Amino acid sequence: MAALKVKKNKRSILVAILVFAVICYFVATFISLRIKVRERREANAVLQSQYNQQVEANEQLSKVIEEGDEADYIERIAREDGYAKPGERVYYDSTAS
Repeated sequence: MAALKVKKNKRSILVAILVFAVICYFVATFISLRIKVRERREANAVLQSQYNQQVEANEQLSKVIEEGDEADYIERIAREDGYAKPGERVYYDSTAS
């Protein structure tokens, strides 16, 4: 009878340890998934922001095309990149910071 009780205690301890291990596994997995979800949401917010900026840039370019100011726009962008018209001299202010 005592041997049966010892076997039962060992079995119940093993079951308790097994249940505890499974619970720990589920908790660790849950925490890991929550961290991944947070990271993905942050990445999504960054991508959404970039998307919105690109949409605004596209709208501005569409507006330029619709208004027919393409030549002025192209000239302005070219000047910002350091280009000049043929025969034109470009002066740079070296005192400006």
